[in-house]
Amino acid sequence: MVAERYREEPAQVIRFGLENLERWQKMGVDCDDFRIWEKLLRDRPQSLVDVLCDPGEESVRLRQSSPFAGLISEDIRQQVLATTL
Repeated sequence: MVAERYREEPAQVIRFGLENLERWQKMGVDCDDFRIWEKLLRDRPQSLVDVLCDPGEESVRLRQSSPFAGLISEDIRQQVLATTL
């Protein structure tokens, strides 16, 4: 869902992810994966869809700390979860 949204509105998705990361850092929440996400969002946004869709171990691990929490409505998120479980 995030990858689809990125394809439709890349600037909004990048801004949303960076704002979440910034807010979490101000709250004292930080981890190495957040720095990787920040680098992707700032320096390599063209790689974002790859990370969001890649079934590889590294991408799966990164998605566990995704800066896109709240980007997709809870209703849509639940619908997706129901169809994939």
